[in-house]
Amino acid sequence: MKAKREALVSLFTAMKDGKVDEDIIDLLLLINSIKGIYTTSSCSGRIGIIEEPALGAKPLSRWLIKVHRPVEFEEAREALRNAREGLIFLKSQPPIFHIVAEDLERAKKLHELGLASGFKYTTFKVVSKRHLVEINATEYLTAPLGRDGRVLVDDEYLRFAVGVGNDMLKRSKGRLPRLEASFRKLKKELGEDELFYELAEEHGIGENWKLP
Repeated sequence: MKAKREALVSLFTAMKDGKVDEDIIDLLLLINSIKGIYTTSSCSGRIGIIEEPALGAKPLSRWLIKVHRPVEFEEAREALRNAREGLIFLKSQPPIFHIVAEDLERAKKLHELGLASGFKYTTFKVVSKRHLVEINATEYLTAPLGRDGRVLVDDEYLRFAVGVGNDMLKRSKGRLPRLEASFRKLKKELGEDELFYELAEEHGIGENWKLP
């Protein structure tokens, strides 16, 4: 698959550049080593504070802080000092994986796998020439904190919101081992992809990461 070759090169390059979330690298390598499927954009789950010029203006948004682990209260409070313009939100988002399957049958298996692994928002995003499955969980939190540089909540509320957001992040990340186990079973069923191992060797991936 030409598309998978391009996706693998993009992934391996991003890994070398430190642009891939470290706590899901092993899982991404596993998924991409399976015959007939590959990942596109993925995230291990994150929490942070974001500034949005207006509701829905995502392209113009600015993260004041964004981490892929629980955030400390003091980190959040310090980040708020940099708020300038627009609506201020605390956001907590679960892990998300976009996976392309070369046929509908594999896509159905991915959909079932995601749901069975506890990712209840798993859906088909596109079904046309390519079959894209989004493996996603339910733990989303968006809490308004202020506007135009003014923080309209006190420390007690901020500490509470950060705590809830961190709990949701940890809960969703806790499903990753289960998801990995599911993909290991799928690999036994579908087989491994020779292209993955060829390109991994070509890019020296095995020198810094353990190949599945």
